[in-house]
Amino acid sequence: MKKSVTKAAAAVLAAVILITGAALGAKNTVIVSKAAENFTVEAKNAVLYSNDQTKVYEKPDLNSTVVTTIAKDLPVSVTGITSNGWFRISLKGTYYVPGYGLESRETAVSQGMTTISSTDIKKLTKGTFSFYKNPELSDFDEDDVEDMDENTYIKYLDSFLMGYAVIDDCILQDSGETLKTVYTRESKLDPQVAGMGMQAYLLNYRNNYFSKSMTGPFRTEKDLKLALNRAIRYDIEKFGSVYRNSSIGSSETKIKEFMENLIDEVKAEQGVSFTCKMEYGTYKDEDGNESKGWIIEFTKKD
Repeated sequence: MKKSVTKAAAAVLAAVILITGAALGAKNTVIVSKAAENFTVEAKNAVLYSNDQTKVYEKPDLNSTVVTTIAKDLPVSVTGITSNGWFRISLKGTYYVPGYGLESRETAVSQGMTTISSTDIKKLTKGTFSFYKNPELSDFDEDDVEDMDENTYIKYLDSFLMGYAVIDDCILQDSGETLKTVYTRESKLDPQVAGMGMQAYLLNYRNNYFSKSMTGPFRTEKDLKLALNRAIRYDIEKFGSVYRNSSIGSSETKIKEFMENLIDEVKAEQGVSFTCKMEYGTYKDEDGNESKGWIIEFTKKD
């Protein structure tokens, strides 16, 4: 059965790609306070981009739990600004990023509509193989898309962004509907969606899907290994994931041995190695439910 698009997901897709420094405050002028016992939040609706300092915290407090680390150059849905200088974000729940952890990007605007340059698309999709560069791409149906794993579906989305097929025909995996159907419906309800254009809408969708595919929680060695291979393919230097497995539990000895073996396997197969920092703690799933697992920050070695 297909998943319906939740209000949270719709808000992410409808977020504005274009944002100026004045709208949320330039990153070098945001003051971050360590204490967050009392704070207020001013609601916002925008998209900023991650940098090499984008750590996600449970609360707007440097002493609170680090939930994950977002890879550089990915869009992040901002839902507010706190009185102590943090961004409130939507990422499988409500979390916070220090003011210096997000930044705005210049995007071309023509006749009130957000557009994406070919240079941006090439940079974004540089890790995508031309697997779907064929005239039958638009013939894929809902069942074909539903059966795709994360790696395959990212290639599928990138193929439409790169112009290998008519963008209207792209099928969104969570709803099973075409991009044109979803965009047309959403643009009638939200002027921000109408203003961003169909390509920018798809770009937001793709980047949020990609970000979630790196976060987990992962429960098998195979899935975590695929995330590491994805980081190599798309040249991601640092990212955060959650791993939980009943055979490992909270044992530091077992997780250390598991990670050493996994990283060694990836290095032997891909010639690329990673370091990692691990902490057993609480995380929230996509529905906001709390669970325990290993919160891991991976960094690719030079």
